[in-house]
Amino acid sequence: MNAYRPATPTPVATGTGDVQGVAATAGLRLMGYAVRESAGAPAVAALNLRHGDDATDPLLIPIELAANGSDNQWFGPAGVHCPSGIFVDRVAGETELTIFTVATPDVTP
Repeated sequence: MNAYRPATPTPVATGTGDVQGVAATAGLRLMGYAVRESAGAPAVAALNLRHGDDATDPLLIPIELAANGSDNQWFGPAGVHCPSGIFVDRVAGETELTIFTVATPDVTP
């Protein structure tokens, strides 16, 4: 039996402002992301994915993109535990982002 669940894609609105990417959920795991720089006039972009609901919460992943750049990462099969949610802290430029998550029951080793 496969103990893993398929990841859920959550598109994050294209823009320059900070936004809550995924709300707090028990057992939430960041499985991956896909992001691209999306300004009308290409420019560098930077954003931070944070564990929580604001720009001061713990840093999960810093991402820097060249003009017209893109990036994607996959953290399976276990993912990154982040039950307090995932906040998108846009530092520079405009980005389009999809966050892939799964909510699994918390298991204490």
